[in-house]
Amino acid sequence: MTYMKMNTNLDGGNMKSNIDSTFVKVLETDSLSDIALIKSVLDAEGVNYFIQGENAKFLQPMGPAILMVAKEDTGNVIKVLQELKLKFVWG
Repeated sequence: MTYMKMNTNLDGGNMKSNIDSTFVKVLETDSLSDIALIKSVLDAEGVNYFIQGENAKFLQPMGPAILMVAKEDTGNVIKVLQELKLKFVWG
């Protein structure tokens, strides 16, 4: 399953746009602390991603949050996340 998303990031005052990136599911987690750690690490790595269901986890925990990563970043993300001690299920 792939998802399309327009993601605009501010990088040192410069606008960067990534339009029509193909996203793939990398993992699922029910842990809010995992979500925070994953976001911190991926932001530091400059990875193009989003977490499906992230906001719903804060309102009413119903099912896992799903990490969706730009297809071209998938290999790097898996390598980085394997080094962390998280409570997730690989997608």
